[in-house]
Amino acid sequence: MTGSGTMGSTGWRIVLDTNVLVAASYAPRSASRRIVAACLAGTLVALVSRQLRREYDTILRRAVRNESYRDTLDSLLVAMTEITVKSVQRLVPDDPTDDKIVALALAGNAEAIVTNDDHLLRLAGLSAVHVMRPGQYVQWRLEEGV
Repeated sequence: MTGSGTMGSTGWRIVLDTNVLVAASYAPRSASRRIVAACLAGTLVALVSRQLRREYDTILRRAVRNESYRDTLDSLLVAMTEITVKSVQRLVPDDPTDDKIVALALAGNAEAIVTNDDHLLRLAGLSAVHVMRPGQYVQWRLEEGV
C-alpha cells in the first residue's frame, strides 16, 4: 500500500498483527522482537482496538509459552494506543477475520500494518496504509534511523 504514514506524538503509528507478537515471543533476534522493543521504547506507537485486543488476549494466552516474554507483551498491551473503530467493512476478501486490522489502521491513521499473514500482504499497494512483513518494516523504519 502506498502512502506517507503518520508520526504520532512519540513515534510512527503501526498496527501489529497477532502473528507478529507470537513470532516475537519465540525468536529473540527477530525483526518482530525489534518492533516490539521499539514500541516499548516509544520509537513506534502500536495501535489497538477492542476487537484486536480481544484477539491478542485469546491467542497470546495460548501461543506464548515464554513466561518472561509474556510479561513484556503485557507491558506492550498496556502501552498500546486504543483507537475506537466505529465500523468494520469487508476489506480482506480471503479472510474476513482480518478486516478488523485494516479498519483499525485506517481509523487510527497508521502508516503500516506489520504482519506475516499472506491475506493481508496481498493488500499491499491498495490504500494509504503500507502492509509489510516485520523484516521489511525494520529495514524501512528502524534501520534507516526512523
